[in-house]
Amino acid sequence: MTAHRVDAGTLELGGGLETLVHAAFESVPVGGVLEVVTASRAVAYELPAWARIAGHEPVAERAEDGRFAVRLRRGAAARVLAGPLPARGDPPATTSIAELRRLAPLPDVADPEGGLVPLGALAEAGAPKHAWRLNETDRLWADELTSLTERAAAAQWDAARDIPWEAAAGLASDVERAVAQVMTYIAQNEYAALYVPARFLSQVNPQQVEVLLWLASHVHDEARHVEVFTKRALAGGARAYALASTDLSLHSLMAESDFTAAALLLNVLGEGTFLDLLRWIERHAPDAATAAAARLAHRDERRHVHFGIAHVRRRIERDPDERAALVSAAEARAAKLTSLSGLSPLLTEALTVMAARSLQPAELSEAGDALRGLMATMQRNRVRRLRSAGFDSATARYLSDLHTPNLM
Repeated sequence: MTAHRVDAGTLELGGGLETLVHAAFESVPVGGVLEVVTASRAVAYELPAWARIAGHEPVAERAEDGRFAVRLRRGAAARVLAGPLPARGDPPATTSIAELRRLAPLPDVADPEGGLVPLGALAEAGAPKHAWRLNETDRLWADELTSLTERAAAAQWDAARDIPWEAAAGLASDVERAVAQVMTYIAQNEYAALYVPARFLSQVNPQQVEVLLWLASHVHDEARHVEVFTKRALAGGARAYALASTDLSLHSLMAESDFTAAALLLNVLGEGTFLDLLRWIERHAPDAATAAAARLAHRDERRHVHFGIAHVRRRIERDPDERAALVSAAEARAAKLTSLSGLSPLLTEALTVMAARSLQPAELSEAGDALRGLMATMQRNRVRRLRSAGFDSATARYLSDLHTPNLM
């Protein structure tokens, strides 16, 4: 009497029978016997030879009511170079990454040579060795990281569908040229905001899946920002300059190789400052398309800034020496930008004309006042964000003063 039995019907080898037998053997311990019943005499003849090749032992064959039964003892050979999978458990309460983490707790330090192993999966031996650079959870993590990532996935928008592009038509030439210059400037900065997280993406250990998903969402956001601001720059038929001073500032940002220093320079200082710029542009935009682009990008940048503040604060709390290292990173970047003394006049003029919506003296004067107010707001909010990230008041003011005049 066998403990396990499977009816193969009319299945044949090469036509699904192997799949059925392999699945049936999952319920049979090594040394146990599986009886395969088939309607085909040919299959009954072929099955023992197949079993030997697969590492099992044919035990007996017999005819039964016009059908054929073949008994196979399960061998010890494994189909994969890994231990058995655990028994199926209760489904997780939700499919959030935080809930799924219960299946595989986050390691303090992931194996730097580990392979591409999805969360909860068992790694088979024999995979190539990798050389991941970012493996320590403590050096990558931020509070609310998982929720930030899932909020990013839920808040995706479409640069073709969600912008009223028809509203970009009909501006006066001077105003349209100003809008094109401002949008080109923002797009230029968004390239750096895309490349920085993309650089780290390939260095993060796959076991830090939350960090990978966060960086991927960041890259996706910035790619969409490049798209929307490029489209708005060109939508009215005008062209603009990619400023060398902007490129110099961004080049220094992209050179930062430390994950936390990059979070400070990009997320807290750069994107934090851009929050104020985007809100100002939304308020002073001469058309609904420009306003919508600024508003939607601002929504994304708030998540990026939230991550940066939370990550930097966590690193400083766990290692107070990190504070001095971050100040040094900001100083090193500032030292590369001594030739920059302020925003390009081309940009300040474009911002002024865009906000004035004309070249009338009264409107230009009012727009100039608004722009000076923006600079004061940026300085005040940079200090506030740096304080939230864990710096004392004096250091926060110092770092804010060091921040590149290019804003990003």
